[in-house]
Amino acid sequence: MDVATLFEQMPFAQHVGIEMTAAEDGHAAGHIELGDEHTSSPDNGVAHGGVAYTLADTVGGAAVISRAGKPTPTIDMRIDYLAPGDGDRIEATADLVRSGSSVAVADVTVTDGDGRQIAEARGVYKTGGGEGGNAWRDGKEIPYDD
Repeated sequence: MDVATLFEQMPFAQHVGIEMTAAEDGHAAGHIELGDEHTSSPDNGVAHGGVAYTLADTVGGAAVISRAGKPTPTIDMRIDYLAPGDGDRIEATADLVRSGSSVAVADVTVTDGDGRQIAEARGVYKTGGGEGGNAWRDGKEIPYDD
């Protein structure tokens, strides 16, 4: 299974509406088509900040997994909101900054459908550790195939 397909099958990503468009060699991209359920208020049409954060975290994780070849849970994410996401969609691109044996770092840019930057984020993801070399669940098997 490729990385984009892995994320498209993630129940939470499906629930929020994330569509991955790229995930290979330390780079990833994806978007969310915005609907009323993504807004912070029914009157203003602005996407809730958590939507941009969720997209940034997911696309950043996909960039890391595309290089690590295994699930990499988020350790930390910092996001700066620069403008409201008030169009029909938001998009994110992520690039791997560092990939080590225990952590990886990805930078993520979130834009609206017109290409206007609405957020900038940096995520730190766990690439190693745990019993059996698995970063999650103390060595319990996590389904992931190349």
